[in-house]
Amino acid sequence: MAAVGLFVLLGGVVGAVAALVALVLVPRLVGRLEPRSVRQRRDRLTRQSALLADLLAATLASGATARDALDVAAHAVGEPTASFLAPVVGAIDLGADPVEAWDGVDPPEAHRAIVDALRRAHRSGAPASGVLARAADDLRREHRREVEVAARAAGVRAVAPLAACFLPAFLLIGVVPVVASLASGLVGIL
Repeated sequence: MAAVGLFVLLGGVVGAVAALVALVLVPRLVGRLEPRSVRQRRDRLTRQSALLADLLAATLASGATARDALDVAAHAVGEPTASFLAPVVGAIDLGADPVEAWDGVDPPEAHRAIVDALRRAHRSGAPASGVLARAADDLRREHRREVEVAARAAGVRAVAPLAACFLPAFLLIGVVPVVASLASGLVGIL
């Protein structure tokens, strides 16, 4: 939006250059607005989501109750997922129905598919293990796609400094002497 706004506001070549600069700088600046601890917590939750889904699917398929499955998965996966699951386990321990226990929790974005699958399974009475196994596959696929996109972006970002260093050197060492030689030859002829 900033790039389009600059292009429309300034117009012409200046607007195009300002828009390109905004396309590069604005995402970086906005990305830095988020504290590092929040970003690290979100990344850990994302990495733990597929494992959590697999663990819940395996424990539920083995016949464990919803409370036991959540407790075992929370201890196995560790923080920050364990602190997210602790209120649900606590509510079930206090006698809440698993459906009601999930209603009081706002899941992190990384675990939303898992929580939705568990809610649907608890409401319908259907086994959640198959749905959770598919959710784990989907989460792994999504994480792999995000990693590939980040790797491609890193490759593109690595080219800019190389171009900034090698292009001026090429011009100074390769093009300028040839142009200077041609210019001195033309001056000598005239």
